Amino acid sequence: MLNESVFNCVDELRLPLVNRFYARCNYNVKCGRHDRVFSLTWQGEIIAAARLMSHTQGYYVLRNLCVAPEARNQGVATYLLTQILLELKSANNAVSCYCYALPHLQRFYLALGFKCLTIDQVPQDIAATHIRNCARKRGWVLMGY
Repeated sequence: MLNESVFNCVDELRLPLVNRFYARCNYNVKCGRHDRVFSLTWQGEIIAAARLMSHTQGYYVLRNLCVAPEARNQGVATYLLTQILLELKSANNAVSCYCYALPHLQRFYLALGFKCLTIDQVPQDIAATHIRNCARKRGWVLMGY
C-alpha cells in the first residue's frame, strides 16, 4: 500500500475532500485556508491526513493526524508524518513543530524524533494552550520536534 501511495500538500480547492475524509473517520475538523494540510492517497482515495497550523513566529502545531480505519497498523501514520517533516525541513532549515499527543501515542512521536517538553521550553501561546488542556484534564502530552 505505501509504495503505491501518493503524498500531497493539499491545495485550498481540495480541502473539502480532506474535510470529508475527517468526517468519515468521525473527526469533527474543518481545515482552514491558512492551515497546511497534507494527505496520503491510495488508489485515488485519501487514507491519511494531517493538519498543521502555522504561526507568525515560524513554527507549526500538528493537529488532526488521522489514518483511515482500514489502513491503520500498517505504518501509514509514520510514513505520512515522516514525509511532512521532510517537507517542512526542505522549506525551512530549522523547523519547530509542536503537538499535544494522546498519552498512548507518546512512543510513536518519540520514535519520529519528537521530544517531551515543559511549558518553559515552548512559545507562550503553546504553553497557554497546554495549561488549558491540563485544566480540562485532557491528559495530553506536550511534545515538539
